[in-house]
Amino acid sequence: MYRTRLLLIPFVMLFLLACGLSNGIQQAETQLPNLLTSAPTELGVVETAVASAQPTSNCPGTPTAGGLGVSVDTARTVLQMTQQFAFTDGTVDGQPAVIAKLTTTGASAFTAIAQGFSAQFIGDPCNLSRISVTIPRSDQQTTVDQGIAVTNILFAGVLPADAQLPFLTWLAQTYSAVPVSGQQQTVIGTIQFTLQRDQTNMVLDVVPTK
Repeated sequence: MYRTRLLLIPFVMLFLLACGLSNGIQQAETQLPNLLTSAPTELGVVETAVASAQPTSNCPGTPTAGGLGVSVDTARTVLQMTQQFAFTDGTVDGQPAVIAKLTTTGASAFTAIAQGFSAQFIGDPCNLSRISVTIPRSDQQTTVDQGIAVTNILFAGVLPADAQLPFLTWLAQTYSAVPVSGQQQTVIGTIQFTLQRDQTNMVLDVVPTK
């Protein structure tokens, strides 16, 4: 049940944003039990929040083939709504990238993983070719719990709608089971997700299968 609650953190968070902060808390208090038992339905809430936050963009309406189907504009706008992430422009392996780190607000919520966390959105800004997330990991359960929670928030509403719930479910079931020097991998639709662990970090790589 605890992992289920972690899995639904982004649904609750974006539910509040979609309803409006002033009345969203009251609505969430009465509807939270339903959120915990009807995650597929509540993905519609996530989609509604994302749709209302879509930025003005020069990207074509239909992404070019070969990428993740995720634009930097969408990722940045959705994640800025949470006030948990700050962004800088840069390059990774010679490709353009937007790099997200935790804000002061985010760091205060995720104290066990704040130092060393980063998420890199790499490639064509209109159709990213890779997302790479580095999350500090130790044997302490707090790094597991917070790693799952921050990844839920990072990807809810950013991935294509048909990949969101399968990915978040796989993450909750898999994250704690990856041993040092081990990895777990899954393919959902046209996206491949790989979790790898070393002595100090968990690394999640998200790439297209084609």
